[in-house]
Amino acid sequence: MTSYGGYTQTGYGAGGNNDGGGFVGGSQISGSQGGGKAVSEDSLRPVTIKQIIDAELSYGSDGTFRIDGADVSQVTFVGMVRQISPQTTNITYRLDDGTGVIEVKQWLDPDKQDDSTRAGAFQEEQYVRVWGRLKSFGNKRHVGAHVIKPVTDFNEVNYHLLEATYVHLFFTRGGMEAVHTGGDGNAAEDDSMFVENNDAAFLKSASFHAKKMYQYLNQSKSNEGVNMHVIAKDTGMTIQEVMTAAEELLGSGKVYTTLDDETFALLEGF
Repeated sequence: MTSYGGYTQTGYGAGGNNDGGGFVGGSQISGSQGGGKAVSEDSLRPVTIKQIIDAELSYGSDGTFRIDGADVSQVTFVGMVRQISPQTTNITYRLDDGTGVIEVKQWLDPDKQDDSTRAGAFQEEQYVRVWGRLKSFGNKRHVGAHVIKPVTDFNEVNYHLLEATYVHLFFTRGGMEAVHTGGDGNAAEDDSMFVENNDAAFLKSASFHAKKMYQYLNQSKSNEGVNMHVIAKDTGMTIQEVMTAAEELLGSGKVYTTLDDETFALLEGF
């Protein structure tokens, strides 16, 4: 099986089986597949849900999507079941992997139902792995599932994010050889497969004084917090400006009061 710069297959069998699918890139399929058809279009690609949501639909290409500039239709991902909607002809699952939420539809075949397709096979708040094809209907994106299996080892969740990251870097930075030589230098801050850092997103839209107070508290690293009068003195802001900035930071969940209502500390990890 062709590999991504030395990477071949997952220890958790994300390829679906030992010899099927696989994460294949950088080569061409020949013979019965039609000569110059890119491998990436029909090979299995590990992704995050955010990548599925952000995938570009290649118009005029019979519903093919593009992720990281490569055609892809078959995907695998891991997520938590948030909602189950059984229908006469299918079961619709809403899955959440921490980067986004998407619907997964598994069509029912009365003659071929197994444990994974019968009603009640999975429960809400349960982690599952999905193998399926990207679909778009009525401007709404979903995944048509070929197979859904329960995740029995939570390490698979973390392992999947790592392998999705690896393949993402293969397409955006050129594989291990490019990484070892420093890559192209243009993708150092690429976070397109995950949700944006909360602090970075907040600072983009925060007011000038809120940014100034946030950066000051971030540098102070005081568990007991810093009094607003000290903040005003050290940052050159007025008391009113500090109070306004504090209200903005409190409302955004970035700081909290400690010793009293005039002493603030940064809420770490958010």
